[in-house]
Amino acid sequence: MIDTRIDVYCTDKNKNVDGYIINVNRGKFLEVAINTVKVKMAFEAKHAHYVGNMAGYEFIVKDRDLPDEQREYARKR
Repeated sequence: MIDTRIDVYCTDKNKNVDGYIINVNRGKFLEVAINTVKVKMAFEAKHAHYVGNMAGYEFIVKDRDLPDEQREYARKR
């Protein structure tokens, strides 16, 4: 689970950046490392995505973009 690469969308720059999963509790929060900075993202059920902020920028990861192993891990809990 740790160090799994994932695309993180920056809404302010309209582009994807590389992120690495640090921690996930599906449906609640997601923590990713972007350029060595940890970003905690809260789950928004209405849009089914995780949202977080860093350095004045907003970042989004869609729940469906989480790797399959993350989803399987969450279902077992």
